[in-house]
Amino acid sequence: MPKPRKRSPHSPIRRCAACRRTAPKSELLRFVRAPHTLQVQFDPTQKLPGRGAYLCPQAACVRMALKRNSLDRVLKTKVEERILQEALHAVHN
Repeated sequence: MPKPRKRSPHSPIRRCAACRRTAPKSELLRFVRAPHTLQVQFDPTQKLPGRGAYLCPQAACVRMALKRNSLDRVLKTKVEERILQEALHAVHN
């Protein structure tokens, strides 16, 4: 029987949906689309189930995501502007 693989000690790398910069998952903001309701919410704990998308925690990336509808495309549903603003406000406080 094969031995179970050990988890890698490195941090997972994710890509910002707006600027396309790669960074460790812990440095980015996560937004998640719930699997059954298709509602999008900010996920500060990065543990909620569902399809996830990431943004850099900077106002420029949030504005770019709004302008280009980046999160809408990645999450395959409409993302309300207030959700992005909530996340940005939570990070800067």
